[in-house]
Amino acid sequence: MLDSLRRGANTIVAKILLGLLVVSFAVWGIADVFRSTGSQSVAEVGDTEVSLTDFGRQYQREIQAFSRQYGQPITPELAAQLGLPSRLLGRMISEAALTDTATSMGLGVSDEAIAKTIAADPNFQAGGKFDRAYFNQLINQNGLTEAQYIAEQRSLLLRRQLAEGLFGGMGTPTTLLEQLSRYRDEVRIVDYIELPRSLITPIPTPSGDELQTYYDANKDQYRAPEYRKLDILTLTPDDIADPSAVTDEDARKEYERTKGQYGTAEQRRIQQILFPTIEEAKAASDKIKGGATFEQIVGERNLKPEDIDLGLLTKDRVVDPAIAEAAFGLGAGAVSDAVEARFGGALVRVTEIVPQSVRPFEDVAAEIKASIARRAAEGTVLETHDEIEDARAGGATLAEIAERFKLKVRTIEAVDAEGKDAAGATVDIPQSTEVVAAAFASDVGVENDPVSMSNRGFVFFDVVDVRAARDRPLEEVKDQVTKGWTEARIGELLQAKADDLQKSVAGGQDLAVAAQSVGATVKTTQAFARNGQIADLTPAGVDAAFGGPEGHVATVEKEDGSRLLIKVKSAVVPPFFAEAAGNAEAAKGFAEELQSSLLSQYIEQRQAELGSSVNQAALQQVIGLAGR
Repeated sequence: MLDSLRRGANTIVAKILLGLLVVSFAVWGIADVFRSTGSQSVAEVGDTEVSLTDFGRQYQREIQAFSRQYGQPITPELAAQLGLPSRLLGRMISEAALTDTATSMGLGVSDEAIAKTIAADPNFQAGGKFDRAYFNQLINQNGLTEAQYIAEQRSLLLRRQLAEGLFGGMGTPTTLLEQLSRYRDEVRIVDYIELPRSLITPIPTPSGDELQTYYDANKDQYRAPEYRKLDILTLTPDDIADPSAVTDEDARKEYERTKGQYGTAEQRRIQQILFPTIEEAKAASDKIKGGATFEQIVGERNLKPEDIDLGLLTKDRVVDPAIAEAAFGLGAGAVSDAVEARFGGALVRVTEIVPQSVRPFEDVAAEIKASIARRAAEGTVLETHDEIEDARAGGATLAEIAERFKLKVRTIEAVDAEGKDAAGATVDIPQSTEVVAAAFASDVGVENDPVSMSNRGFVFFDVVDVRAARDRPLEEVKDQVTKGWTEARIGELLQAKADDLQKSVAGGQDLAVAAQSVGATVKTTQAFARNGQIADLTPAGVDAAFGGPEGHVATVEKEDGSRLLIKVKSAVVPPFFAEAAGNAEAAKGFAEELQSSLLSQYIEQRQAELGSSVNQAALQQVIGLAGR
């Protein structure tokens, strides 16, 4: 539970909640001021007290808020581990330091100002007007009397008056804003060439000393991991199903019940003529009955063959049920009477009928018996699971259990913690991730809990043997080491070539000439900012493009090991306008951060000057940890 709460404390919601508690009145310390205070207060700052009543009431709010957020009660011990008492007391001490300072300066808040503030609070309004009954209801729900709430508001407004008077007019320096705008909005265009690994060929075979040196420097890459030998027994409905126990009679009954699954439904090629109203459809139907043809009606309505053809459909695929019913009641070539369709009237004609086809029982009998047997086995898997567990508890081996229940034991000769065998291939193990993790958490001779499978089955396993991790000698992994050395050597030589080209281009050589020397082509990007995404350039290339002024040259390694040689073709900084939307928003954010930072420093200084103390006995009592 504690881990889940700690993880929850890192969520956006929790951070916002904690931010509301501490950002405005940050930076406090009480570790060196623990001394006795009056019994009616939990802390004192200067001449201002943090009363037991106020702290207890706000602490209960914090506990209730966290309990609601995490969906479970929070004990006093857990609250203390999460730091709730300390955070709340720190905030209240910071508030007390500001309140004491404001009072000593002679600042005050009139009753009229408090009344206006409360009346303007949308939380207490109904229909756009202050609602006294609702106001009383809300503050009572929060454990406050009207007098207590007004006192809290008076202190809040007093602190706000002091803070705004000291730092409220603090703005963002234009120079800072301009530099931010320059950094954020600058765009660049880059010329670049690609240097593929194929440029470095051929690579000579490494000497024995070169191979040994490379192996010694990278020995961990070729180390054999720990392997475990496992015996595995699976129990699934398919493992214990017995199709031979299903009689022909039962299979035939199932066949008759589900015959639709073993064939194709009847299909009909359907044509329809739609009319705005059912009356028009009836008139057209009367014409056909009087000797007109379906094609004549199509011609009168200026329709094309594709306008009337619905295609070859089963009944369930015809969108309009009325059309489906009419079409599947006709013979081939017949035309329906007027049909009351969803959007008016219709005439329907069927031009082709493909009869229903059903596979004979003899062709599907084995399939049906297997299905019946599997369903029956699903009901007995849990019973068999319990019998196997009882047998294991009695000392039976997996081989003995397999023989008793007509199951099979499979031996995995070697599997590492990643689920791979000694050759590096993935081992086929049911529920592999869970089984391998459990096997590496177990040992030889340990009885392991079975792992549940997604198909209502279980995997039982034993660790038969453990092969410890070891360093493979060079002779054993020579081919892999040779390949690794070759790849590394290609990278070194390709980087050296890229570095040489970079020096030449930086020294004045035209990029096109450098490209020609390696058979490459110069490419040019579109304009992009620092957060731009240029696929060929890669994020590393975008970063490198902003590593210097126009004309800047750099090399970049791509994920496939190739290199890019880039040259900044242009660097454009848009004009700065302080009133632009992005700049105005940034200026507001910087100003708020600056004001908050200065306020925090001011509170810390005032608290140190005024002195603060905490009544530890009272604190432990109110948070429910007295005597613990």
